[in-house]
Amino acid sequence: MNHGFTIVANSVMLRPFTLQDQAALATLTHQPEITDLLPDWKMTEEQLSEFLQFVVGSYEQFDPQDVRIMLAVIHQESQQLIGWCGVFPNDMLDPSDREVAYAISRDHRNKGYITEAVRALTAYLFEHTSLNRIVGIVKTYNPSSRKVLEHTGFQYVNRRLLSDGEVYDYFELHSTDFNGKATGRIKPKPLSINLRRAEHEDAIVLTEICTRAFDHAMQVWANGEQDLDSNLCPPGYNAVRLHEYVIREWDYYVVEADGCAIGGVSINVLGKGIARLDRIYIDPVFQGRGVGSQVIRQIEAVFPHILHWRLETSSRQTSNHHFYEKLGYVRMYASDAEYGYEKKIVTRSGQDDPIQEHEHVQANLDSMWYSSSTMRNSRITDCNLSGSKLTNLNMTEMLLADLRLTNTKFEFCALDGVQFQDTHLGDDRVPMQWRHCDLGGSRFVDCDLSGVELEACQVSGMKINGIPIEKLMEAYELSKPC
Repeated sequence: MNHGFTIVANSVMLRPFTLQDQAALATLTHQPEITDLLPDWKMTEEQLSEFLQFVVGSYEQFDPQDVRIMLAVIHQESQQLIGWCGVFPNDMLDPSDREVAYAISRDHRNKGYITEAVRALTAYLFEHTSLNRIVGIVKTYNPSSRKVLEHTGFQYVNRRLLSDGEVYDYFELHSTDFNGKATGRIKPKPLSINLRRAEHEDAIVLTEICTRAFDHAMQVWANGEQDLDSNLCPPGYNAVRLHEYVIREWDYYVVEADGCAIGGVSINVLGKGIARLDRIYIDPVFQGRGVGSQVIRQIEAVFPHILHWRLETSSRQTSNHHFYEKLGYVRMYASDAEYGYEKKIVTRSGQDDPIQEHEHVQANLDSMWYSSSTMRNSRITDCNLSGSKLTNLNMTEMLLADLRLTNTKFEFCALDGVQFQDTHLGDDRVPMQWRHCDLGGSRFVDCDLSGVELEACQVSGMKINGIPIEKLMEAYELSKPC
């Protein structure tokens, strides 16, 4: 290989870099669309100059037995430098691996240019060097880069946590499977998964995967609607605090493959032998590989005493309907918004009704009166309490969570030590009203108080961001025009 080396594709060509490319290359390295994913390219002018000299000097030492090459991607029509593409070792991978790496200007994306470049370079290297395998790694939140590999014919192998602390999807392309043309997406192999109980530190990665999964569901099933469908995207699906709450209060499991998280499943136990499969989601890149079926089977094994399972799913997701029915779930109801399913597991003794005498499931308790009764440690879940009146009760150390309290009134209540966390004003944003309340010494942290009005309130000692209200009022008075 020498300085005259070029590879011509349809719309682009690859050629060696020259020292005269520094200004054009610097323009690319100033684009956050590139450097946010490739932080090593955040170079000073001096660093970029040294790096470019190294790249230019490497062409004369090119060794077909030890491939290390980076080329400029040139737009055929404009002759502009629009990106780069190369194959070289990566310290985070096995020393025998040669990774394909690439980037393209934000002004030339979604046109297939970088896919052409990757296909042309890999075809050339398979033909002219000793390479018979090229690998690719993609960060889990970079679907565009994944598509480049898939469209070039790379096959997904597994998900890996590498030495930089990031999780990557690892791909391989073999010379025996490559013909230099678009091969389409290769049918992936089935995955083997395992479940482990989620811990507090899993909340962030579970939130990221859950967000990708349900955003993907919106793209596929929402028919272009912009407003979130709560049956396609459950409330709080993209909020870390919600996942922290579920980890703390429910049975929440991480779905893992090759030691890395690829999904999650949460279980809400409703009684001694009845539970709801509350939420199951798999990273879109792993869907269609038998993961969901494995998760259901493993969950049933984790909860052998649960003989009655329930779940709800969006009426739009017809693939879900087929999936659950195939696993033995029976549709109990169907509305325009959602379908409800149940599965009863029959034991060897023929038992299929796990409801205990002290449990009330699907019971009609409308207009019942409870008084002078002990109801300590009760669990009330998925119940309609609209219109109920709760008065003269000992409710210390209760958990009130995942509730809808629209238009509810709290009167003559002792709220010492009560915490309000992750609450909101509903879809209609109807303001709350606080009247005749003693909130002395309370703290509001990271709350949206825009538009809040205080009238006839005792505010002595109140602080806003550490500044006494008296100081703020004094500054306000001084700012008034004379």
